[in-house]
Order: sequence, then structure tokens, then C-alpha cells
Amino acid sequence: MKRHLTIIALVLVATAAAGTAAAEETRWLKVTVEEAGEGATVNLNLPLDMVLTIIRSIEVEGFDAGKVDLELADAEIDWPQIILAVAEAPDGEFVKIDAPDARVEIGKAGGRVRIDVTENGGDQADVTVTIPLTLLDAFSVDEQNRLDVAALLTGFENLPAGDLVRVASAEADVRIWIE
Repeated sequence: MKRHLTIIALVLVATAAAGTAAAEETRWLKVTVEEAGEGATVNLNLPLDMVLTIIRSIEVEGFDAGKVDLELADAEIDWPQIILAVAEAPDGEFVKIDAPDARVEIGKAGGRVRIDVTENGGDQADVTVTIPLTLLDAFSVDEQNRLDVAALLTGFENLPAGDLVRVASAEADVRIWIE
């Protein structure tokens, strides 16, 4: 679970940066990870423009200059049409899954898409992801099905302050938010 939380935190740090050069006030990405067993606490307070510069400088397999390979070989997906459908959908609950090992709920309300996952076994983690609909304007996937994380991060500059992700588990609590 620690590896998963670390990966989630790093991806969201990468996903949460925005180009703030045009902004007069610096926006911050904040991440707190509190590990229960070891008693360790990690606090990250990063200017969004710095995170965007770092993201554009990373080159590893599947992640190049701010683009993540979604690994959807031979898939033809009309991403703009999907984004428009989500944006224009009425508020409500879209998905609800009750399974022995987890409960998942996905819905839209008050200008936000919300994803809640409650794990019943294992670490018994609760994960909440809140995506303001205004962020959908910055969502960009190219012809090779690579998500432009840098473009997405630029959209964070226009987000209201508040939580993006919360994870609560027996091993650690994680909070990621914009301030």
C-alpha cells in the first residue's frame, strides 16, 4: 500500500502543477502524507509553476516531456466528445458498485465530478477524488493516446482552492489540495 500511496502522490504532484507565470499570485500544490505505523509525516508545499517545469523535464518510459502514455494501443477515442458529454451531463450518480472487496461511487454535483472508493478488505482505504469541471477544459490527449499532463497542470491555475484527493487507510492518510 505504501508504494501505491507514493505512486498516487507522485502522479498527483505531477498532475497538479500549473503554469502560473501569467498569474499575479502564486498558487500552491500541497500534499500531506501521514504514515500511521512509522509515525512519519511528509509535507510538500510546491509552487505550481515549479512543478510544471519539473514535469516538462522528466523523460522516462511512458512519460515524456509532460505527456503520459495511456497505453491504449490501436484505440480510437474521441476524447473531446467524451469530455463534452461529462460536462453537459446532469448532476447525479453515474456509477455505483457494491462488491465484497470495495464500494465505488462516481457522480457529478455542484460543478464537480466526485469519485469515492471504499476498500472493504486489505488496507480498508477510503479514497475521494474531486475534479472540478473547469479542469476538463485543460484535458488533452493526442493521436497516440498520450495525456498531456503539462496542459492539465496549467488548468490547475484556474481551480478554486480546495481538496483534490483524500486517502485514509490503516497505513497512511494522504491529502492533496490547491491553495
